[in-house]
Amino acid sequence: MLNSGGRQKRALALSLVLAALLYLVFILLTGYESMLAAASRLGLAGWLLLLASSLVNYLLRFGRWQFYLRALGHALPLRLHFLYYLSGFALTTSPGKAGETIRSVYLRDHGVPWTDSLAMFFTERVLDVVVVTLLATLAVLSLDRYGGFIFTAAGMLLLFLPLLRSPWLVAWLERLTLRIPRLRLRRMVLHLSELLDAARSLLQWRRLYGGLGIGLLAWAVQGMAFQYLLTSLLLDMPWHLAMAIYAISLLAGALSFVPGGIGTTEAVMGLLLLQFGADPATAVAVPVINRLSTLWFAVTLGLLASLVLGLRPSPSRANSAEAQVPQRQSEDTEDR
Repeated sequence: MLNSGGRQKRALALSLVLAALLYLVFILLTGYESMLAAASRLGLAGWLLLLASSLVNYLLRFGRWQFYLRALGHALPLRLHFLYYLSGFALTTSPGKAGETIRSVYLRDHGVPWTDSLAMFFTERVLDVVVVTLLATLAVLSLDRYGGFIFTAAGMLLLFLPLLRSPWLVAWLERLTLRIPRLRLRRMVLHLSELLDAARSLLQWRRLYGGLGIGLLAWAVQGMAFQYLLTSLLLDMPWHLAMAIYAISLLAGALSFVPGGIGTTEAVMGLLLLQFGADPATAVAVPVINRLSTLWFAVTLGLLASLVLGLRPSPSRANSAEAQVPQRQSEDTEDR
């Protein structure tokens, strides 16, 4: 078990190093001089604002995570739980985004069942996809004839969300698994039904729409930071279009199934910026600066959190050590 865990950690570390190297190669090949010029034009204050916006995003999402944990009847020290949450970002670039579920490993040491932590993860991911999709539809506001589409689409999406907690949906998915011939696909559908069943308490309308509101605020802050970046680089663009470009790029990265959306998110963002009037140098520099202040900033914070957690004993080890003390004392008494 220890050897397999060590191999997994080495594989995850290797994936992180490879992702960083690929990103460095991408920067060098696409013209690092123009990127340095854009980074310099942004200035220290601009960089600090971008990083602060990302930090606000993480804090809001952690607040939602903490809210879900308490809703499921669990309580952890706030600072320690925040470190657990940040540690997940360290492995954002790993295959399958394994870093997102490492929080479950930490929470397990505090008596939080796998089903509860995975239900939290599932609910968080679903709401983030919904929020980013809503922000992506803001692009339609640029089309005068189709402005009403965004309200129709948003209304239908928000009305659909309560169906996720319907027992009928879980039962339908379970029946569907009996008709699927392929074992792998059948397991995926069964796993989805189990997640929906476990997350049912988090999908009650107050928790559902409360979490949705927090997510909307968190990603809107990130979208406004993207708009600020465009303005700083002298690219004038309406706020709703800037947010839509940012959101569409994130969705493209997620749908590509590339860890962290590396490469795909940047490419789509650059192409959309070119489509809406950006010069080639800006279209290359903006995605890189944006990702350095979001994705790679998150990875850095995650690594620091993992380092801090690695320096302290885990609760399970501490408990086992405390349990051994009375045993040793009793053995000493018997020897006497």
